[in-house]
Amino acid sequence: MKIKLASLAIVVITLLMLGACSNPAPVDTQATIDAAVQGTQQAGKNAQATIEMAVQATVTQVESANQSTIATAVQATLTAQPTPDYDTLSEEEFAALIDEAVNEALAEAEDASTATTQATSDGAISSDEVATTTDAIYQSYYAVAYAEELIAAYYEYYGAYADAALATLNEMEDDLQSISQSLDEISAIMAQGAETASTAIDQLNAAVDNIETKTTETQAKIQGWSEEIKTSLGQRENEILNLVPNQVEPDKISALTQTHDFLEAFKSALTDGKFSPAELSAIGQLSANARASLLSTGDQELAKLTEGIEMLTRNAARGEWNKARNGVGNFEHSLPERPGRRR
Repeated sequence: MKIKLASLAIVVITLLMLGACSNPAPVDTQATIDAAVQGTQQAGKNAQATIEMAVQATVTQVESANQSTIATAVQATLTAQPTPDYDTLSEEEFAALIDEAVNEALAEAEDASTATTQATSDGAISSDEVATTTDAIYQSYYAVAYAEELIAAYYEYYGAYADAALATLNEMEDDLQSISQSLDEISAIMAQGAETASTAIDQLNAAVDNIETKTTETQAKIQGWSEEIKTSLGQRENEILNLVPNQVEPDKISALTQTHDFLEAFKSALTDGKFSPAELSAIGQLSANARASLLSTGDQELAKLTEGIEMLTRNAARGEWNKARNGVGNFEHSLPERPGRRR
């Protein structure tokens, strides 16, 4: 700006000198020069102030927009997360919810990875790239956290059933935790600003590589997990429903007593919204005994009760809690009173 002002002053002086040569009238040359230079300086100051105001307004607007975008994205992500009542979900429904959440988390992690890669691709990171990456990181972070929350809840309900499906789920949980750690690392670097982030590109790229590796591994695992769940449920159902009776009663009173024993054990186990393996095994045996005894009586009306017992046993084996709650009430209503109970 100083060079431009000096050049302009020289031009003004030259023009004034030329004017003086062609016009003999007395002129206060120095005053004119001073006025011209002062006016030029003031114009320069005004122009610079206008530019600075525009830049500051733009920066403020961009920063505000970025913060708004981040806040909106985070809030939208949190609001969008379903908050299921786990007691109402069957195991198969629970597994489907985890499948959906993990796939969403992996998709968000890929977006965060892509945003980081784009930011580091030219060897320097701008403030806009920091904001864009941070936005993607926040969205991914909450998606991963939600998937982890569902997995933890699944363990609480079905962790006692050690099988291949749970082993795969455990591996997926480890992968998600590793992705979350890399997201935290990227976020911590970006939070220090564009200048600091530009000096940590190798570290950012390493975090991206880990996210991409774990995402690929988890995608392969989630594809087979749903099938493992279906296989596991089918095996558990077959095992429980095909238990061999170890106490068959031929008379109606004993058969009805066994049926009530099954019902009471079922209702007791259902109170906490889940059946432990021991409870399920006990219910399965009571179910087998009651069904065999009811059939052995030769009474067609009593034989019909075996359908309700079998259905409840299947609900328990498959973790179909809502069906079990609804079914147990209907079954109890259709069941004659326990023998020997006084009215």
